[in-house]
Amino acid sequence: MPKESNILVALSMLTVLLGTVAVYWPGLDGPFLLDDYLNIVGTYVADFDKDEIIYAVTHNQSGVFGRQVSVLSLLFSGIVHGPEAWGYKYHNLAIHLLNGLLIFWLLLKLLVRISPQTDKIKIIYISGLTAAIWLLHPLMVSTVLYSVQRMAQLSTFFILLGLLFFMVAREESKNGGIKYYLLAYLFFPLCVLLSVLSKENGALIPLYVFILELIIYHFSFSSIAQRNRILCFNVLFVAVPVIAGTLYLFTHMESLADFSVRNFTMGERLLTQLPVVAVYLKMILLPRLSDMGLFHDYFEVTRNFDLVTGFLLLVLILAIYLILHLRFKAPVISFAIAWFIVSHLLESTFFNLELMFEHRNYLASVGPLFGMVYYLFHIPNYPYLKYISVFFLLLVAFQTSMRVNEWSSEEMIYQIAITDHPDSSRAQTQMANFKFRAGDIDGSLQHLAMAQQNDPRDYGAVLHEIVHRCGSGSDMAPLLEKASLRAQSYPVSVYSLNVLDNLLLFLSENRCPEMDYERLLSIIAIAKQQPGNQKYEMYMGFLEKIEGQIYLLTGDYGKGIGSSLSAYEKTGMIRVLAFLVENLLQLNFLEDAEYILSLMNEANIKSRGTETALIKPLQDKLEKAKAAAAIETESVLGNDDLGPEIRRED
Repeated sequence: MPKESNILVALSMLTVLLGTVAVYWPGLDGPFLLDDYLNIVGTYVADFDKDEIIYAVTHNQSGVFGRQVSVLSLLFSGIVHGPEAWGYKYHNLAIHLLNGLLIFWLLLKLLVRISPQTDKIKIIYISGLTAAIWLLHPLMVSTVLYSVQRMAQLSTFFILLGLLFFMVAREESKNGGIKYYLLAYLFFPLCVLLSVLSKENGALIPLYVFILELIIYHFSFSSIAQRNRILCFNVLFVAVPVIAGTLYLFTHMESLADFSVRNFTMGERLLTQLPVVAVYLKMILLPRLSDMGLFHDYFEVTRNFDLVTGFLLLVLILAIYLILHLRFKAPVISFAIAWFIVSHLLESTFFNLELMFEHRNYLASVGPLFGMVYYLFHIPNYPYLKYISVFFLLLVAFQTSMRVNEWSSEEMIYQIAITDHPDSSRAQTQMANFKFRAGDIDGSLQHLAMAQQNDPRDYGAVLHEIVHRCGSGSDMAPLLEKASLRAQSYPVSVYSLNVLDNLLLFLSENRCPEMDYERLLSIIAIAKQQPGNQKYEMYMGFLEKIEGQIYLLTGDYGKGIGSSLSAYEKTGMIRVLAFLVENLLQLNFLEDAEYILSLMNEANIKSRGTETALIKPLQDKLEKAKAAAAIETESVLGNDDLGPEIRRED
């Protein structure tokens, strides 16, 4: 390619990157949202404190493996830029730009293999436009500007990098030199590991490699030596991981298939994912801002197999058939379909996850966008259709600019969500919180009433209303009865547990005279008897943690310690014991606090010091309390010694 063309390509990509920065920049001032508070605000580390960093990295509850790479990245953002949301979003944007460049590079290499007869300039245009549309697509806003979705971004980064290492390694496999072995047996598996530890989607890399072999390389080799090298690689990094993953699924199916705390079964989730994935595809190829949002809990669960579901299932079967049937005749179509389907195999199938989130398309959207742009450049007799892709780029850039403006304001995010989807309970509860913080109690209660109407199962919104009515003199009896009926009929949710925690906080701070501990205990007792909760030890443990705190606050120390220890056994979370120690220190039960701390130290030794950051402050508090108690004792003894002298003076 002429040098001038290289310069033109570099300038074009630089323009796209700068345009992406310009479009996203206003959104960097946006707020933390939802899971950001647990994963970022709640684990913020101000400087490079080894114990605090180790604790944060080893105690994230996201996913199966804890996503340590993502946690480290988020900790780094906080240390460099402070606790405000801007720094986290700034780094998210930087990773988004890097991912766009990797997509451009990956597509260049794919097109050279898929369509070697295509002009090199056209290959660059197709790859560049696809990457540009992906970078500026409005569907990506809820990943880039939602700080905690760093996890999805980093997983994508290492997936793309790993696939590029694989493709270069495959080219080098003809010779089998040191470069091949470094790429195939060091850099590729390292990317797999880093991707899985960023988010579990990294486990899909073997399947991405398989579709590259199936559609791009067709399992073709130039020599027996190359065949043996590629066969060995595929056995180690494709076949073995797929078999191991399948065995894991079969041996853990009982927990994976436990939908007792959901309002849908595994079968209903599978049925619902058919229309969900169809909506995803529509949002990618026919984007409309009113379809997009932070909240998708309004999506209706498909309870029965009907005509629409049957049609969508046939479409899925046809899509799988086309992957195999067109891999030689129309490899771009085959690849686009396969990429999209593989990208959704974890989050849009039978796993016990929520029904719908936009960030699940962060990598999946590459396939459909690539297919669209490629064929706009290759429709015979209609060369001008390629300019539709340029128009599409301008359209999505404008939509993204509009959406970024929405995401720069917390109130605007919630208000637009409610306007577009008033049946979203989460949008209503988040707006209620916003109104409450602003002092608009009546407004918050209106939104909570809507949330209760939208979701008649979850009693979180009912308890939430009690919290917002605290101090108003309201009669809480009707709300308590409503909450009790729901707690008896339906499992607890993370939302309900959080509100129970908040309500307990209000009671302990004497901010809710209309409530008392006995009423709160009655709700927890009902929840503990609910069959769905009894199947889910983690939720039972959290209920017992709150129960234990109430007993300690009301003076029933035996039950308080018993419930707290039981909660620790069920959750395995040493933080539960930390709450107990805090309460015991406040009550001046120093011997009991010292005993619980000894249990924590034993657990810390077993976990190789990962709990040090949690234990050390409690240990310091205990030592100070013991020292204070010793001084008080000495003071009393001193008064006894002086007593006779004072009496003699009398």
